[in-house]
Amino acid sequence: MLLILSLAGACADPSEIGLVLDPSSNQIGVFYEEIPLSAYMVLLDSFNTTSQGVLLVGGDQSDFFGTTASTGYSRLSFNPFGELPTEDALFDSAVFTMNVVESVGEDFDTPKSFKVHQLMEPILDTTYYNFNALPYEEETIAEGSFIIRPDTVNFIRMNLEEEITADLFQKMTSNDPVFTNVFTFRDYFPGIAITGDPEDNATSMLGIGGGTGITIYYHYDGDTASTSYPINTIQSRHFNHITNNRQGTPTEVITERGQVYQVPGDKVGIKGNLGMVIKMDMEPVHAFLDTLENITFNQITLEVGPVDDHTEFKGPFNSLLMYFCSDEGEFFKRFDGQRVAVQQNGQNQTGFGPDGTVVPTNSNQNSLVYVTDSLMYRNEVTSYVNALYRSGLVKTDLMLYPNRPSSSNNPVNSDLFKRSTREFISGKDQFKLKVYYTRVR
Repeated sequence: MLLILSLAGACADPSEIGLVLDPSSNQIGVFYEEIPLSAYMVLLDSFNTTSQGVLLVGGDQSDFFGTTASTGYSRLSFNPFGELPTEDALFDSAVFTMNVVESVGEDFDTPKSFKVHQLMEPILDTTYYNFNALPYEEETIAEGSFIIRPDTVNFIRMNLEEEITADLFQKMTSNDPVFTNVFTFRDYFPGIAITGDPEDNATSMLGIGGGTGITIYYHYDGDTASTSYPINTIQSRHFNHITNNRQGTPTEVITERGQVYQVPGDKVGIKGNLGMVIKMDMEPVHAFLDTLENITFNQITLEVGPVDDHTEFKGPFNSLLMYFCSDEGEFFKRFDGQRVAVQQNGQNQTGFGPDGTVVPTNSNQNSLVYVTDSLMYRNEVTSYVNALYRSGLVKTDLMLYPNRPSSSNNPVNSDLFKRSTREFISGKDQFKLKVYYTRVR
């Protein structure tokens, strides 16, 4: 009998916890509340895309987000201590290569196009945002169209344009001061801009490093093989620029950065690199908590979705952080200037600041996790809501921001939201907090 009771309790629904003990005593009541949350959209301001490790190239067209195009900008670099070819060197070939580490989009059975341009101005030692751009030469130094396999890494080679090739090789073999160091080289060759075509409906992430850049091949009389000289993006400052034409779509009402918008229609969405996110109004939760007395929370789950169906290689981000934010869509910051997110369930949500006041902790971020089969984001947030109710945790709205959760044991250095154009769309009525709680009478 004891074994049977134990097994039954292990599979119990949260709404039934406690009821089987003595339902006739009327001392314990277990209740369920489903709280719908209003969802709004924000185009983030100051979306820094400097040196995120990839160049985003391409674009897509969407009835909801409009036409989006991404351009990757980067300096080029070389080994100043490397051996340059001498005047006796014989030119073989020159290529521009791209290391495509990931691709997001549709119609990968059709070619995707790439164009490489020389910059007209240098990339400075400053911060670049997704709305920043630099002028580049209209004529390309390399271009081509290729079938991309989205489920693996792709290594692309394009012939370098003859005029720039001849000029580079002449300077390499004539002891020209251009190749004295990276600074003199940048005066001669400020950098590159790589573009794609939004009509291809695909965005590729090009890895910064030895696989993306120029390679010159040459040999000497008597050689049986060519020698290569790389001029690539390794350890090079880079950033991504994005344009987005929302005219004729529900999101065309979003005209200012850093403002909260109620989008017409029944949908809201998130799109990477563009910096378009969803803000959830948590006031219904705060109002609900104000009505409770003598309760214990059994389980609280936040759910988003199902999201709209998508093609195989245009899936949404794997996780959504839940950042604290104001009614106006600004990130909430602690006394030390750090942004704050909901912490992992079972972890402390509050601590004490230098003046002894209660402050949010920020060492173990929680996230909503995407479940492919159900097209849902969900996770348990019992500790977070309990801290709102009992511990004086600041009451704010929540901003859904795609990224890996970080912790004190597993810091995250790169921002996935800035490394991809992944997206999702969901109904406005698909944001819910599900609360199971016990009331002691």
